[in-house]
Amino acid sequence: MDDNTLLSSYAEAQSMLARIDERQRLSPVRRSWKIRCFIAERQALAWIDATAIDAAAFTVDGRGSVGGADFDLTHWRRAVGAPVSIETLRTDSAGLLDWLGVEDVSTTATPWTAPALSLTDIRLRVEAWQKAVAMLPPSPPLLHGARLAQTWWTCAPIGRGDAVASLLIGDRHGPGRSAASSGGLVALGFQLSNTAWKIASPTRFDRLWLQAITLGARHLLDQEQRLRSYAERAARQIAARRRPGRLKDVVMLAMAHPHIGSRLVADRLDLSSAGAIKLLTIATEAGLLIERSGQASYRSYSIPLSDLPTLRAATDSLIDPIADDFWSEG
Repeated sequence: MDDNTLLSSYAEAQSMLARIDERQRLSPVRRSWKIRCFIAERQALAWIDATAIDAAAFTVDGRGSVGGADFDLTHWRRAVGAPVSIETLRTDSAGLLDWLGVEDVSTTATPWTAPALSLTDIRLRVEAWQKAVAMLPPSPPLLHGARLAQTWWTCAPIGRGDAVASLLIGDRHGPGRSAASSGGLVALGFQLSNTAWKIASPTRFDRLWLQAITLGARHLLDQEQRLRSYAERAARQIAARRRPGRLKDVVMLAMAHPHIGSRLVADRLDLSSAGAIKLLTIATEAGLLIERSGQASYRSYSIPLSDLPTLRAATDSLIDPIADDFWSEG
């Protein structure tokens, strides 16, 4: 790493990851932000896999766990956000494939299914990849993750979904070492830049990888700023109301979900259907929610994040005592 440009890119990517880690610890909207980060990364991985998932298709339970979309066709989605050790990636082919969720489809093949390698053959090819990466020269974690990813993509040991697998594996050795990424941060960066990473030379790929980390992290940090700005405005409006009722509860619910409807509000807040509709109507009239569906029934609502201005680069304290107390989520 004697190239000053590469050193600068590495330092910038590392700085962005540190900033995400800081926000995850200190932001008053950290719980809802983490949910939105996870969904953004999942959508980026779907894009890498030439599929698409609408944010409204994800479910979020009361504990903040994100459930997959019913029609999510993304390969190896089970590995997103799932822990795996660096040692498993390097030496345990069976453990690596189990983490990804690779099954032996050759045993259940039909005349209408595409030809696929047997799990035994895939394991042999993964073992060959592990031997190849063991010979790579030492490098800092973020760059080594890039080289693991590009080597996997070049070898394509599974024969399907290898683009997603390569980014998931590279991410676990880089941004995914901490909570800064659930596996799709680099995918998000590649999606934002729309760069031709699949045909890049090794030297070019190193730079594209670091740039993708920076771009993806900046996007997530921007979302946190927008979410925090919305929360501060909502807190002021709710505090100024003479009878706020359950407005705070419905706003907190909307912050943690891409879209909400009357059924979800009724279930989570223990309200009648009419009570939930009335609460959503009040929040919409106050400008705290936007009705997105345009339907007379089964309406869908979200917070107006996209309409908020991008804040300046944050050098101020993340902890506003009033906001942190108002939106405290643990």
